[in-house]
Amino acid sequence: MISKEDVSQIAELCKLSFDDVENDGFIKEFEKVLNLVENIKEADTSDIEPTYQVNQYKDPFIGDEVEESLPQKEVLKNTVEEKYGYFKILKVVD
Repeated sequence: MISKEDVSQIAELCKLSFDDVENDGFIKEFEKVLNLVENIKEADTSDIEPTYQVNQYKDPFIGDEVEESLPQKEVLKNTVEEKYGYFKILKVVD
C-alpha cells in the first residue's frame, strides 16, 4: 500500500502539487498501476529471448544522396521578407 508520504515525495520529484482530494485519487490510481506491474512480473518469461527493440526496423541511417537544390530565387519567392539573399526572420532573443 502506498502512503500519503510516498505520494508527496513522488509529487515533489515530479514538481506536482496535489490537494487532499487529488492526493487520495492519485493513491488509488497509482495502486492500480502498481498492481498491473505486479501482474506483469508474474508472467512466465523463462523461454523468451530478451530484446531491446520490438519492430523490424534495422537500419536507422539513410545514405546521403547529393541532388541539385532549388534555385535561390525560387526558394525566396515563398517568404514574406528576405535580406541579403536569405530568409529574414523575426528576432526572438535580445
